[in-house]
Amino acid sequence: MTSTTPPGPLRRRTLLAAPVAALSLAACGTSGNVDLRQHINFAPPPPQDAQPELRSPQAIAQALRRGGLIIYLRHGRTRYDQIELERNNRQAGRFDLARCDTQRQLSDEGRAELRVAGGQFRIAAPPIDRAWSSRYCRATESAAFFVDGAQAVQDLSGEGDFGIDPSIKPRVQAFFAQRPASGRNHFMMAHGGIYWLATGNTVQEAHTVLMDPSDIRRIVARIGPAEWGAVAQAMVGLG
Repeated sequence: MTSTTPPGPLRRRTLLAAPVAALSLAACGTSGNVDLRQHINFAPPPPQDAQPELRSPQAIAQALRRGGLIIYLRHGRTRYDQIELERNNRQAGRFDLARCDTQRQLSDEGRAELRVAGGQFRIAAPPIDRAWSSRYCRATESAAFFVDGAQAVQDLSGEGDFGIDPSIKPRVQAFFAQRPASGRNHFMMAHGGIYWLATGNTVQEAHTVLMDPSDIRRIVARIGPAEWGAVAQAMVGLG
């Protein structure tokens, strides 16, 4: 990372990204000599993250059945070779949330992983009140594997057209704090960066955190993409 400070919105993005460059921000600005797969997807949550309160599939299934939670997912694995493409498009003014070809997109491996995880999620069928996604193509495509008709909203599109802006933190926290209808959950598909901005915690690509809207820094549970099968089995067992 160079020491030059870019102007305007790009400077805001740099200031926020600097402390957490290795903590899976949605738009990774890590240089080419770093193993991007480790930092974006495979690195475990750092020790300063809140620890999950529930770990067994049975306990997670029971919590989902009771409702009152946010099911927050980070989009699936992406094409890391497109990180520079997205950044260059931003700098050149070509980036457009309505044009997938200007953005980092899901990889074939990411789609395959989401297809399986989303299928198991649908078998689990946790009760959903409302479903939202970021406006990014990698998020809307990821959401479609899990739910039908997720509404793409700006409040989950943390980077907007220019980069993460720390001033949106209260708005994002207020969005997370919405309470679902009794016995149901909210579904959100978005980014690692927007989740970190609001909570100070991290989430890997294709992974899920269950959050409590009344205390979004709590992590009720973490669910990896390969773990939805066990949760689905437990949910079906509840009848």
